[in-house]
Amino acid sequence: MDFWIPLLGGALGAALINGILALHKLRRDRLNEHEQWLRNEKIETYSQYLEIIRLGDLTLEHAIVGAVSLDQVLASKDHIGGHRLRLISPKAVREATKHHIEKRAEVVDFLEHRSFETWQSPAFKAANEALYQSRMNLAEVMAEDLRIT
Repeated sequence: MDFWIPLLGGALGAALINGILALHKLRRDRLNEHEQWLRNEKIETYSQYLEIIRLGDLTLEHAIVGAVSLDQVLASKDHIGGHRLRLISPKAVREATKHHIEKRAEVVDFLEHRSFETWQSPAFKAANEALYQSRMNLAEVMAEDLRIT
């Protein structure tokens, strides 16, 4: 009977180790699944947001040449500010988004409060270039968050 005790202890020890390893693997698999889901959500959200920004900037360009009204520009501005991006993005993406919205507001300010001659000014051209650079920076920060290089 004494020979059963080490055999039983070894079997119980192996079962305990296998159980612990299985729990660890299950937790790791769930974490990987969550990370993949979050990455997919970010890809979808970032793509949608960048498209909204592109269309909003295009609306600005059309407003500069008089092809669309100021009301359309302001409506697109409101749409850009209220997106679900803030829910899943890290701080760097939120800051780049905020910076882009600020630069866009500077360009919209020219449309609201300045004359056409002012739009030809170096200040307007600089604001428009800053808007473009902020959009490129936002895309880069999003790519970094997704680890796309």
